Amino acid sequence: MYAAAIAVALAQVGSGPGVGSGRPLAPGSPAALIAQHDCWSAKAPGDMTGRLPSHAIIATGATPRYVDSGLTGKALDQVFEGEDHGLVVYAFCR
Repeated sequence: MYAAAIAVALAQVGSGPGVGSGRPLAPGSPAALIAQHDCWSAKAPGDMTGRLPSHAIIATGATPRYVDSGLTGKALDQVFEGEDHGLVVYAFCR
């Protein structure tokens, strides 16, 4: 289940109309939150090598949000350890 949620989240973030097209991002959208908080949804930036992200963009319902280390740890467990915490993980942040 988590793999499907991640695939959906990444598709919503990176491949939809408007991304890179010059149109403004919808306020509160995953893409807008990612841009606002300097996050990533693919390979981590070079300066994050060997470091854990301290924030993430996730959803536990219909609304994505920027979260602190508590839910970021659960997001990391879900993405990399296969634990199902019922999250949709859009991105990780510094």
